[in-house]
Amino acid sequence: MTKIYRTKHNRQMEIRPIIEKLNELQLTTFYDEIKQLYKLMQEYIKTGNRIIIKIPFPAIKKNIVGILASNVKEPVVLKLQSYTTRSNHR
Repeated sequence: MTKIYRTKHNRQMEIRPIIEKLNELQLTTFYDEIKQLYKLMQEYIKTGNRIIIKIPFPAIKKNIVGILASNVKEPVVLKLQSYTTRSNHR
């Protein structure tokens, strides 16, 4: 089975809606976690390597999680995931 990799242009196009959504949510480089995410996205665009993202974001009580995929058959996914809370049951 042949893998088909995203071109640099494809990777840029995959990242664009992520950046637009971050701006819409007012999650800017004011936050170190967003700076870290931008560095990973820049690395992805430049190298084309598959990157798994899991960045704790305590200021909004969420994790930034996702995959910047190199293979076109795998989706590029990024989401804000709520912290899981432990139950008070023992």
